[in-house]
Amino acid sequence: MRTPSIRDDHPRRDEPGRSPTSPARPVHLCGTWLAVSTGDQAAVLTALDLSDPVPVTMRQGESAWNRDHHSWDTDRHRRHARMYVSPVLDGWTLVFGELPGTAHLAEGSWARDVQDLCTRLSARFGAAHLYGMSCGDPWTMWCLAEAGTVQRYYETGRVERIGSHPAEDGYRLPDEDEDLPPEAFAGIDPADVDAVMARRAELYERQTLPEVCYATDIAALTSVDPSTFGAHTRLSGQGVLALTALGRAPAP
Repeated sequence: MRTPSIRDDHPRRDEPGRSPTSPARPVHLCGTWLAVSTGDQAAVLTALDLSDPVPVTMRQGESAWNRDHHSWDTDRHRRHARMYVSPVLDGWTLVFGELPGTAHLAEGSWARDVQDLCTRLSARFGAAHLYGMSCGDPWTMWCLAEAGTVQRYYETGRVERIGSHPAEDGYRLPDEDEDLPPEAFAGIDPADVDAVMARRAELYERQTLPEVCYATDIAALTSVDPSTFGAHTRLSGQGVLALTALGRAPAP
């Protein structure tokens, strides 16, 4: 069977109904995305060592990202071969995909390298934020860097965290249980993440405790939330699919 080409999602030039200036639509979020405070797409491509950009609509870019992200067992090369770089959306350029330099890291080093990347990009562009969500479990994260310094790093299930951020005020973090009674999770298997999260949400709602925040909530307050894009979103420029260094190398 033919290995899917990294260009399979690129549009035909005569494809109808695919105007790049069509209103933005909500994005299905599963994986990580980067928000860079700039309208200079070319500079973002250079900073991330991305090349060979091919114009795509936002729908095509999102589709490519979701397809690549879920290629866990079918095509690892494709998963890390390209990234979708958005048009400018309310003043931010978004980058969806596996971050360059984080594809083959040793266990436990991903968070550190994410922080290093956001630090470097924020020193150049003023602000660089990485957010993450999963469509299969409650995992979420955010790394907020400003002017060359990580202001906040949070990831569910991770003990090591950095700083704090006003965007979290009035919320509780997904894994904060200190306000719950000791018997809160009686009868729940701790290994059943979905059951634990469902019980936690039920108890917090019953006790009218602060709402849980996820990456989309933090993104809405610190950059833009892709899950709420619509006709109100200011859009300019053209999104592209671009190759990473791995994408430029021959497939194994």
